[in-house]
Amino acid sequence: MHYFFLEGQRLVMGSEVELAEQDFNHAYRVLRLKPGDKIAISDALGKAFSGIVSVSGPKSVKVRLGEELPSAESPLNIILYHALSKGEKMDLVVRQAVELGVKKIIPVATKRSIPDLGNHKEKKKNQRWQNIARSAAAQCRRAFLPPVEQVRNLKAILPELSGNLTLVPWEEELSLSLVDVFRQPRPEGKAVLLLVGPEGGFDCSEIEAVRNAGSQLVHLGPRILRTETAATAAMAMVQAAWGDLGLERESQ
Repeated sequence: MHYFFLEGQRLVMGSEVELAEQDFNHAYRVLRLKPGDKIAISDALGKAFSGIVSVSGPKSVKVRLGEELPSAESPLNIILYHALSKGEKMDLVVRQAVELGVKKIIPVATKRSIPDLGNHKEKKKNQRWQNIARSAAAQCRRAFLPPVEQVRNLKAILPELSGNLTLVPWEEELSLSLVDVFRQPRPEGKAVLLLVGPEGGFDCSEIEAVRNAGSQLVHLGPRILRTETAATAAMAMVQAAWGDLGLERESQ
């Protein structure tokens, strides 16, 4: 079943809605949807509905909404802070983060991350990452569309790291593993923040800053992982321990 988002609209069972401009051309000319075809539509805020195409033409595709669909959202509020990475690595991080159920992604500029993007290039990159997030959320049938925020520097995010459970994978941490942290109960009412460094790792002064902000430094095992691998491994481990990975699925 093809899946679409209609951001900014209140979806109600039985109502007729029109696909967004960025979607209807693809739906009509590429997918060749026709009246009677079944699709699904989400409001990007947590609700999704089945739907039947009622009108399909070169200028508009309309859909009659059916029943609300079961949620595919994790009960865990995971926020990923990820240092800017070179090439297409950040694209991969965004896609996998959305597939693994994070609620928000914040790119972070650190001392060893890629150079300053500049305002114009940063805006284009951010739009690219948001489009990747939208595509990934549709692919895995998420009713919530995680935002990809503008790039922030490490100093600016430090106040946000306290008050929640902030985990920072660091290759030089030897005593505390991420698995050790999972011996704690699931942090009810708190977000789980993951802060992942760049290819060259965090600078020692940055490590001291995040430690002073209340973060827990952890290791992910005996091997040094690429930054995009570390992010994916950490997100999957957190979801498996406290979230919804590995849980039995209810039969529909």
